[in-house]
Formats: sequence, structure tokens, C-alpha cells
Amino acid sequence: MGALFTYSNPRVIHWGAGSVSALAPELARLEAHRLALVTTRSLVAEEHLISVVQRALGDARVAVTVVVGQHAPMAQVDAGTRQAADAQIDGVVSFGGGSAIDAAKMIAVKVADRDGHATRGLPHIAVPTTLSAAELAERAGYTDDAGNKAGMRDARLLPDAVVYDADLTLATPIDLWLSTGIRALDHAVEGFLADGLHPFSDVMALDAIRRLFETLPEAKAAPADPGVRTANQLAAWFSFTLPGQSAAGLSHVMGKQIGARHGIPHGVTSCLLLPHVIRYFQGRMPDRVALLSAATGQNPAERVQGLIESLGLPQHIAAYGIGEPELRKAAGELAGKYPAEDLLEIYLAAL
Repeated sequence: MGALFTYSNPRVIHWGAGSVSALAPELARLEAHRLALVTTRSLVAEEHLISVVQRALGDARVAVTVVVGQHAPMAQVDAGTRQAADAQIDGVVSFGGGSAIDAAKMIAVKVADRDGHATRGLPHIAVPTTLSAAELAERAGYTDDAGNKAGMRDARLLPDAVVYDADLTLATPIDLWLSTGIRALDHAVEGFLADGLHPFSDVMALDAIRRLFETLPEAKAAPADPGVRTANQLAAWFSFTLPGQSAAGLSHVMGKQIGARHGIPHGVTSCLLLPHVIRYFQGRMPDRVALLSAATGQNPAERVQGLIESLGLPQHIAAYGIGEPELRKAAGELAGKYPAEDLLEIYLAAL
């Protein structure tokens, strides 16, 4: 029986300190001149970083700056789309973490598609400042007006290029940086445990896990070292070569179910849930989980939990004001492929 692998990361990826200089030639290649800069309030406050990005644009210029909040509220995405359309942009640059990048993906498609006939989104270059890896997937997450997490998948959402410039990440708080590093670890683990055959991404995932175990503690010890942060970025990139299946993994969907609703960042939900999800799969696919020990050492669940603890990251859902009633509701809403009782057991183990 034949098998199929579809490579669905962006076509062009630049990395290394100072690689923001690639913005100008990439924008010229993509024929993008009037830009929407999609970012966050915290980065707008870092005027020197915004200035670095703007100086790197070459002949292109920012026609409008769109600011979005955590979990990309759709009301803000729609408002940003109107701003961008009114400014007659022909390209998008996102600068920030997963929320800014996902919002930019949607804006690039929505502005291009305002006549309903676009075959592709506007050119989009992502400049990430966390390890969320949102820039590597042809899907985007958002929250609706009720605070529920939702998402969309469309090949047009995939950015055209990514710039991993470690110098631009140094203002990212170390706890945010490290928690999104655990999110990257979550990508790698869940991609490895996904249904089906995926030998290419398995190799990348195991290497990503090794790199994250090695370099995340280095980042905690030396948070201002751009070389270490570059190593973190490469590991996060390698973790997400199977983005569709990784993002649909159990830790991911369980985290999304409580994250947006209770104001918990994506990276933190991975810290809370990933070790317990691995333990759950030890009973369902023991041979596959055992293979993870090649990258983590013996007992992957314990090793992952130990890494999270050593990084000083959150480990208990109760710290976010959530109790068994809310978790029982979340488990019931997610039940389907996995029984509600199993999901509740995982949630309660993380409580």
C-alpha cells in the first residue's frame, strides 16, 4: 500500500541573528510595497524593535499597523481586515507570537478575498518572537465573541516566508519564550504519535525533541544569548513538519478547549497537559511512546514533566482558577474520538 507525505511549511525560511535583513529582498521578490504590520501591544511599546523591522523593509513601507491581542479575537481580526483594506495594502508582515501571526494569515486572505475570487492570499512574511511555530502552518486559530477557540484551514493561509531573527526575540519574556518552547515540544511529540505513517517528520520530530531538551535549559541560563535563541528557533521549526496532525493532537485540542475560555496562553496549556497526555498514550500505544525515549531518555512522560519543572513553568490547572466542574464540561464538549471519562481523567491529573 502506498503512502503520501505533503510538505506544508513555508517555501522560504531565513534564520540567524541579523536575518531581518532578508525582509527587503523577500518583499521585493513578492512585489509587496504597501504593508500591514500585524503585531501586539507589547511589541508596539518596544519602539526600537519596531524600528528595526521598519528599517529592514527596504523600499516597502507600513501603510497601517494592526494590533491584536492574545488568542486572536475575531472581532480584532475583522477590524484589522477593514483597516488593511482601507489602506490598500498589497502585503503583510507579522511580528510577534502565534496570535499576531495567525491574525496576519487571516487578514492576508480576507483582504485578498474581499471580492470572493482570490486564488491566494496577499504576500505574508512572518517574523516570529516566540517558539509557537504558528508561522509554519496553513491554519489559523482565533476566538469568537463568546471566547470559544476556533480555527480555519486553508492553503492560502501559509506564509510565503519566515524570518527567525534571534535578536528580535530578546525582549520576549523568558517565561513566555520557554513555555512556547514546550509548545514546540508538544508539536513534536504529538506529530510523532499521530495516526498513520510519517517517516520524514518522525526523524525531524525526534531531532527537535533532542534539541529542545538540550537548548531550553540553556535559554533559561542565558536568556540574552542570541545563539541559544537561534538554536531554540531551529528546534521549534523542526518540531512542526507535520503541522496538521500535530495541531490536531490530544494535548493541543484539550489545551485549546480551556485556554481561550480561561485566559491561559497556548504554551502554558502544553506545560499543563503534555506529560499527562503522554502517560495516557503509554497505555494506548506503548511501543510508539517507548520510541520517544530515544530522544527524551527513559520514561518520556516523567522526563517531559521534569523538564517543565526545571524550567520553572506552570504545572497545575488549578492555578488558573479552574476546578473539576469546568474540566468536566470541557471533557464532555470534546468527547468523540476519545471518551469524556478519559479526557476528564487527563484534566484531573493536571489539576
